[in-house]
Amino acid sequence: MLYIEKEGLPDDINRKIIELRKSEEWKNIKEDDTEMVRFVFDTDFPKNDVKEILLHEQHGICAYCMKRIRMDNHSRVEHLLPLSKDKEKAIDYNNMLGVCDGGEKITGRQGHILCCDAHKGETEIKLSPLNKVQMDKIAYDSEGKIYTEPKDVDMEKDINDVLLLNGIQKSDGTVRDTSTELLKGRKDTYERARKMMNRLNAKGKCTSVTVKKLIEELYNSDEREEYAGVKLYYFRKKYNKVKKKSQYILMFKIYLW
Repeated sequence: MLYIEKEGLPDDINRKIIELRKSEEWKNIKEDDTEMVRFVFDTDFPKNDVKEILLHEQHGICAYCMKRIRMDNHSRVEHLLPLSKDKEKAIDYNNMLGVCDGGEKITGRQGHILCCDAHKGETEIKLSPLNKVQMDKIAYDSEGKIYTEPKDVDMEKDINDVLLLNGIQKSDGTVRDTSTELLKGRKDTYERARKMMNRLNAKGKCTSVTVKKLIEELYNSDEREEYAGVKLYYFRKKYNKVKKKSQYILMFKIYLW
């Protein structure tokens, strides 16, 4: 999961939303009429235009699990604060994220464990990819588990119980992965990042400058690779370690001099 910086909407799309908000049809919808709010959102809101912008600002990955998303029926516009909770937020771009289908369309896999919005449904969460302070706490281990560092109980409750990003913990201690195999995907990505650093070490090229460049290239890619947050987390940890070591060596040399 990565921090998402909103780009804003073009004037023409903004005008459409303003016109919808001012329309009698919209004004006449009652706050608790979720069915009608959803109908208008699906039919009159410029959903595809907004979805395209969401995918662009998220560099082509799901806001929650970081799986690849494109402009097709495997992706959707998600309301961070559920559509059923607030009528005005239902057509507020700043309350919207681009997400995957959570495995709803996958068939033939035992358990069929949904994740992301497909499991979240109308549950209100405290976790937000739009909150940089929260996103700076996101961490991953070598088994592909996502957690918080330092530990944030509320965030981890949303990660584990609502979004189901770590699959399901069984009573015998084993874990059942999601239908979209999130744990496997993150574990494989973590291992690729580790091997990449090992190769650089073997060549004597694992410097803070090299690692920083890798971080910048990955973060700034127009279309980020799946689970990019895992690599970024690993690379940043390595960067801090290498930089600290370099500073220690420099201080030692100064001391000797």
